[in-house]
Amino acid sequence: MSSPLTLIATLTARPGHADAVEAGLRQLVPPSQAENGCLQYNLHRHQEHANRFIMVEQWQDAAALSAHQQTAHFLQFGQTCGDLLEQVDHQLMQRIL
Repeated sequence: MSSPLTLIATLTARPGHADAVEAGLRQLVPPSQAENGCLQYNLHRHQEHANRFIMVEQWQDAAALSAHQQTAHFLQFGQTCGDLLEQVDHQLMQRIL
């Protein structure tokens, strides 16, 4: 059995759009947490950079993460907030302990 995958997604909103991005991310959290294979899905806002959001995700395996990226709520966030983002950085890690 494979180890869970951890994804740290850092999303930086364009100037003036942080509140809209936060609202979109807040809508994304509950349905994502309810997905099969989701072990953790938590939203954070950076204390010093209010336009930066960090999503800490943990998935049972690569298939669960892939399925998440095809869900209606994930795709909807991209459609409604994608243009409001200045930068998105993903760090995908395999948990070893």
